[in-house]
Amino acid sequence: MIIVSEDEDESDSSPFLFLRQPVHDSVFNINNDYRYLRIGYYVSAHAETYGVEVTPSCMEIMDAYRNPLLIEKARMHGLPTSGYRLITRPEDDLCVPALLFAVNPFTNNSMKVVRSGSRLPGIIKKMSFEARFPVSLHPLTGEVKEIIQMFGETTDEETSEFTGKFYDVFNIPICKLVVQIDDGKVLLDHCEPAPKKEVKWDIVKDKMHETKMGNM
Repeated sequence: MIIVSEDEDESDSSPFLFLRQPVHDSVFNINNDYRYLRIGYYVSAHAETYGVEVTPSCMEIMDAYRNPLLIEKARMHGLPTSGYRLITRPEDDLCVPALLFAVNPFTNNSMKVVRSGSRLPGIIKKMSFEARFPVSLHPLTGEVKEIIQMFGETTDEETSEFTGKFYDVFNIPICKLVVQIDDGKVLLDHCEPAPKKEVKWDIVKDKMHETKMGNM
């Protein structure tokens, strides 16, 4: 297995060096940003062009980073969610308060918390790029939390069990999760890149080391 990461201490290759070479072994792609057409995505795509197994795969990345796919896959595997509704224009029966997430390949960290119905039309218009892309609307029923998931671990004790289950299902090494805590239950709403400054890199390095030792 080749571990690809910007961390020179534990990785076998940096992303930029990896992308210039042929691939013959399985790949563990460790990045804090797997968005479509970003370096993390390119690493997985490069590995797949050589027919080798890669974690995460491009399909796993798209499943996690496209909000409707995220929620549908979570439901299929028994992870609690708050549900969603795809819209491109304001509609009369939309309820607030709500969480809104952009569904397009260009927007990052798109969450909008809307508590006033009068604000919905303007926000939907902006987030949908004038109705070119859908917006995912989630009912807001609990306390919103943004947590960093690292190989199934988090520093947030309240959501640690849920985070472990998320990693088992989605196979994304590092990401930020948007969840709601509703009557003690953790509900999944969104997955997005984890800002580097918010990642606990000591946890990541330990997990990378464990992976290397397990494949020796």
